[in-house]
Amino acid sequence: MVDLGPRFTGSEAHKRWHQFLISQLKAAGFTVELEPIPLEWWHHRKWSLTLVENGVETQVPVAGYYPYSGDTPEGGIVAEAVDAGLGLPNDLALANVGGKIAFYQEDLLPTKAAIFFATASYVHDPDLTLTPVTDYTRASLSFLSPQEQTSLTVASTLGAVGAVISYGASAENAAGQYTPFLTSPGNSQGVPALYVDRATGNMLKTRIAAGAQLRLELVVDKFPQAETEDIIATLPGSDPSETLIVNTHTDGVSASQENGTIGIVSLARYFGSLPKACRKRSIVIALTPGHFHNGIGGDTARFIDRHPEIIGTSVGSLTLEHLGQTEWVDDSTGFHATGLIEPGAFYGSQNTMQLLIANAVIAEDLRRTFVLRPIGVIYFGVGSPLNARGVPNAAFISGPNMMVSYAANQHLDKINYPRMAKEIRTAVRLLTAMDATDTNTLCLGMPFSQTGEPTGCTPP
Repeated sequence: MVDLGPRFTGSEAHKRWHQFLISQLKAAGFTVELEPIPLEWWHHRKWSLTLVENGVETQVPVAGYYPYSGDTPEGGIVAEAVDAGLGLPNDLALANVGGKIAFYQEDLLPTKAAIFFATASYVHDPDLTLTPVTDYTRASLSFLSPQEQTSLTVASTLGAVGAVISYGASAENAAGQYTPFLTSPGNSQGVPALYVDRATGNMLKTRIAAGAQLRLELVVDKFPQAETEDIIATLPGSDPSETLIVNTHTDGVSASQENGTIGIVSLARYFGSLPKACRKRSIVIALTPGHFHNGIGGDTARFIDRHPEIIGTSVGSLTLEHLGQTEWVDDSTGFHATGLIEPGAFYGSQNTMQLLIANAVIAEDLRRTFVLRPIGVIYFGVGSPLNARGVPNAAFISGPNMMVSYAANQHLDKINYPRMAKEIRTAVRLLTAMDATDTNTLCLGMPFSQTGEPTGCTPP
């Protein structure tokens, strides 16, 4: 997967990864259907930043680019740079960014593990490594910051011609962060933007105050008539009137995003090897792009909208994302491993699914794992739309610092393969338990679809 390069939605690497997944699912005995999706995607081919002082240009190290923010011609643009503080609307207005390059600071969201404990029905941490005050500051959450939610749009409205964002991380952690990942050409602000690490940002802040200009370059190749596809694979059960869905997304830029596909191939091989009599319900695998391109109708949401006939028979679902992750933190000593596994979260529907998940986690001794309830009907990850639609769901996800970083060989060295295997075995236990649980028990307590369209849990 990593050898193909980052799997940007619609890219050649993404297509080749699909080819591999399709071949593996067919070899496991699944019938595979492909559903084409037209899209436009941009290849961010070249980016650079230069200080311009008294006619002298000095290269500045760049951590990465803001996806689909905008583009420049070869050689970039030269403009006056202004310090816009934290990049909040009032900061940008006061900085008078029109016709200039806006420079602003983005701090990582200060987060504690309390965000998990708050909705946990069970925590499997026999070594007592986690408490509500355990630090959980992660680059993977920066897409929720105001600087990535609104700042560039405001800068565009005010006429900025570019932006440089001082990202609140070390050079090693900031490198290659593809964030915010939920972007697309249709949402481009038309303001090419680059990230620098915090130490570089501090230097730039001083030089900008002294009157330095910047040369900003972000060259993209645009593919307005590209195509990708949803992969739908089916393995009939002995009672095809009911279905279990297994899903994740296929696009991603790191060894984390999206290696849930590898886990699902493993599940396909296992369940495909069983006699049909050992599988009560049919299994439908939905591998959907769109997690790194918000212009094609979502990923899981698109599958749900396109397939009422599958949703109408579905009584359970399993989602896998970001497997085998080790914990790396960015603190005063730099970006480093803690020697621990990255905390994992197994979200689940607010019903029997909580117990099924906890039983599987305990049986596999999957440590540093939270079993979490939804907030209303939603939670992080691509399993949430299934739960919101009324299909019982269990969804594993983790959020390491390097989750969306394409740097350092996509952080392949930070995968813990024994942990990944334990997570996959936990998933096998869980899907097996779902298949062995009667429909009334699986569906008890599930909200009915607000659209009025049935699921397998809808009473006749």
